[in-house]
Amino acid sequence: MKKEIIICLPSKGRLRPQSLNILKKKRMKIFSEKGERDLVGYVKSKNFNLKILFVHAREAIDALANSTADLAISGKDLLFNSNTNIQRKIKLYKNLDFGHASLKIFRSIYWIDCQSLLDVSEIARNKPIKLITKYRHLVENFLDEKNVRNVEVLDSNGATEIAVRINQASLVADISSSGKTAAANDLVELSDGLILKTSAAIMVSKKSYKRKEVQKFLKFIA
Repeated sequence: MKKEIIICLPSKGRLRPQSLNILKKKRMKIFSEKGERDLVGYVKSKNFNLKILFVHAREAIDALANSTADLAISGKDLLFNSNTNIQRKIKLYKNLDFGHASLKIFRSIYWIDCQSLLDVSEIARNKPIKLITKYRHLVENFLDEKNVRNVEVLDSNGATEIAVRINQASLVADISSSGKTAAANDLVELSDGLILKTSAAIMVSKKSYKRKEVQKFLKFIA
């Protein structure tokens, strides 16, 4: 019997439909034992024995790092935001042409005195500025590279974009594709606040990449 290959796919969100479409184009149908809401699926194939785990895109990164999954489709932003030890265990195999977005720093449209990182630095000299994000690692590295000091980075566990409106923070760093959510919450990006451009990607555990059947499957879908 062919050895099982475990693949993490997004359980919801903007990456899910096109991730599923990759298998669909290869005429690989996912079957589940418990119906449409089942988070575990299987693919019947003559060449491969596949087990599909539907997880949050962030959880897919951890699954690759701790070897509970062999492959995953997730966002590059989530990989690059993980700690160095996790990144060392994962190979970014192929960039995909969907899930395009940018990680940016936003401020209130009413805060007209703060237009750029230089403004942030000058304002923060007198009083620390709070910035909230789900991307602490990337944001702190970016601020450090730009020599922006006295900015306290807070971890967001919910709807990040509302933080400025409820006075939880003065700045927001978040992923944006169309910019509509930011605009709806009275946010506008800093003129030089682009941190990272991202998209979906096929990723593989470096440990799993040593297996011939994994390499064969990667070539098949890519």
